[in-house]
Amino acid sequence: MERGLISVDRWAEGSQAYFLTHLHADHTQGLTSAWSKGPLFCSRLSAKLLPFKFPGFDLSLLRVLDVGVWHSLSLLSPSSASETLVRVMPVDAHHCPGAVMYLFSGDFGSLLYTGDFRWEMTSEKANRSRDMLVKALNGNRVNTLYLDNTYCNPSYSFPSRRDAAQQVVHIIASHPKHHVIIGIDTLGKEDLLVHIARVLKIKSPSCSSL
Repeated sequence: MERGLISVDRWAEGSQAYFLTHLHADHTQGLTSAWSKGPLFCSRLSAKLLPFKFPGFDLSLLRVLDVGVWHSLSLLSPSSASETLVRVMPVDAHHCPGAVMYLFSGDFGSLLYTGDFRWEMTSEKANRSRDMLVKALNGNRVNTLYLDNTYCNPSYSFPSRRDAAQQVVHIIASHPKHHVIIGIDTLGKEDLLVHIARVLKIKSPSCSSL
């Protein structure tokens, strides 16, 4: 893909279309309420959440992309000044609410930008997303892969989300006379809090944002 067409989670001048994978702070550095560099493409849920993170954001610049659907963009080639068509499909990244990876397709072939993602082998939702990606490729290969490799090392071994949630519930239930403080990000712990509330039969767990 030519430079000057698309930027993903990069908020500098020089692109015609900007794509947001998710709203964690390390992926929005440079994005502010005064954003005016170009249209911002994101998932439907991220579009709903973005005004809370960036009050006063010009909503006319938002372009909502539905997950699992091909969307077409007509852009201008910086090298030839001719029109070039780029297709993009967001795929659920299962990282935090609204998080997606992007599959781009065009004259450059297929490009997959994963962003932060968590596709566990035991997750039915993740399996559906994998199937969606394979179907979208339609037998073609990914020519360019931008892979988040923060924890791509055998030295990192994390429990599944389900196992981690069960461990948290066990700790809370084992200490009924203690106050258990759960440090939460702005996004990402919602499923855990719901799990705690359901298993322990409490309306909502008390939590502290750290």
